Amino acid sequence: MRRKSFFKNLTVFMIPLLIPLIILGTFSITLTQTMIREDIDANNIKILSKTKETLELIFNELDLLSINFDLNPSVIIKVKNLLEGRLKNQEIIKTLDDIMNIINPPVNSKPYIQSLYIYYNNKNGSFFVSNLGIENLHSFIDKSWYKSFAASETDTWIEARETRLFSFEKDTVSFITLYDRLYSPGSQKADGVIVMNIKKDYIENILNESISYSDHIFLIIDANNNIIASTGNKSAIEQMDIKEINANPYNYFEYKLGSKKYIVSTVESERYSIKYVSVIPKMFLYKVPTQLLILTGFLVLISFLLGLGITYYNTRKNYARLNNIISAFESAEKGEPLPELPSQIKDEYGYILQNVVKTFIEQSYLKVQLSEKKYQLKAAEMMALQAQINPHFLFNTLKTIFWKSIALTGGQNEVSKMIEYLSEILNYSLSSSDELVTLSDEIKNTQCYIEIQKIRYRDKFGVIWQYDENITDYKVIKLLFQPFIENSIYHGIKEKVSPSYIKIKIKINNGIIKIAIIDNGIGIEPARLKDIREKLKEKGDYTEHIGLFNTNKRLKLMYGEEYGIKLRSKSGFGTVVYLDIPAVR
Repeated sequence: MRRKSFFKNLTVFMIPLLIPLIILGTFSITLTQTMIREDIDANNIKILSKTKETLELIFNELDLLSINFDLNPSVIIKVKNLLEGRLKNQEIIKTLDDIMNIINPPVNSKPYIQSLYIYYNNKNGSFFVSNLGIENLHSFIDKSWYKSFAASETDTWIEARETRLFSFEKDTVSFITLYDRLYSPGSQKADGVIVMNIKKDYIENILNESISYSDHIFLIIDANNNIIASTGNKSAIEQMDIKEINANPYNYFEYKLGSKKYIVSTVESERYSIKYVSVIPKMFLYKVPTQLLILTGFLVLISFLLGLGITYYNTRKNYARLNNIISAFESAEKGEPLPELPSQIKDEYGYILQNVVKTFIEQSYLKVQLSEKKYQLKAAEMMALQAQINPHFLFNTLKTIFWKSIALTGGQNEVSKMIEYLSEILNYSLSSSDELVTLSDEIKNTQCYIEIQKIRYRDKFGVIWQYDENITDYKVIKLLFQPFIENSIYHGIKEKVSPSYIKIKIKINNGIIKIAIIDNGIGIEPARLKDIREKLKEKGDYTEHIGLFNTNKRLKLMYGEEYGIKLRSKSGFGTVVYLDIPAVR
């Protein structure tokens, strides 16, 4: 009976404990493996695409140079005459200076460009070399580029080369060379080429920065299965079948190299006929699931041993209690003295009552905990909703777009200026929860808004500020001026043909800040002016002049019903908005 009770208790105790643990472990392993695979795939494509964009910004330097030679007939004629030797001494010097002024700046300003060659077919075998001038194919140490030019039939291509820079050097230098054929105006056949030699180690450093995992391999390969650049395990790269990788039609696939399996991701560049390839050992997919499997097995073993011990202890304890009860019954039946019971053991009714009270207290405590958890959940949901519109994210995103626009144009432009002003406005609007700000901050924010509108409505209006500097530390409500400037522009100035002006006057008189916003726009018709004045006295929501009515409400809520907006206007002459608010420091 004792053994039977032990196995029964063991089964009842262990099955509910182990089955959920095994199911949870299996589900976690499967889900984790799937998520890691998807994450690695997405991350690889993202890294490959970013690397492609970075490198092709470098490669596109060649396009800027090609424009000078493909679309400028005078430059083409000068180059050909100089290479053919048809110019006089003075013309040679001037023309050579002109050409070198085109090809030298990129080489000298870009750290990744080693050299540039400009070649047009000529009987002398002459061509231009950046920072050296005119060289000859017969005497110049680097000739392999010409063989590639003569053999290739495509207009633009890339290849990896190794050559010596000078005849006295023993070691070679590795280049990634870009070719772009040159066409004379009206010609269907290329008669020249621009050659740009890029430092291979510079490109491989960029690839190396994209490495995300140990044993991560990064390749750039061309359509002829040649490796243009690479980084990672050199031994593994040498053993790879580049042709097999290049021929695979999928962007994400499994590749086996010896006994190891790899996950390969690719992104193709159609312009340059190359592929960007990421190769990651497949074991990274199973690293975390394997650890979870070991952990799950360990927990199952610990749970089993713990359950075994608890079951044995409970079975022995219950059996001893049962023996005591039976012994007591037997002793009573026999008239023998009852065995002494342990002092902590109570009668069954007391035991049941004790558990009922305990259960009741636990349920009450759990209800309190449940209510608290519900409250915390609601609070967490509110915080999550707020985090969806994180002002820092919006501000940082605008800053990123600002620098991108500068990078695209090489300097400040109207887009970057508008983004910069908009960033300042956003930062000002969301950076602080304080309702009151200094006049200085409010004026600065309004000026950013005005600059944006000036870019939109070029030469349409001007703004005049009139105030003393000693009043700028007084405080006003945030975003006080912007709605009135906006109304002046959209309802007064935009429809006017001739240029207009907006004047903002600020002064302090008897503890009151007096503000006037004046424009010489088209003004407001008398009937419409009367309607606006009446609505300013009412409490309601309106679809027109929203900023005007909202600011009026804010002023009354902040300072009291006696404060607000006064409006004067004459059709055809302009509009004036008056504000009186308490002077507060």
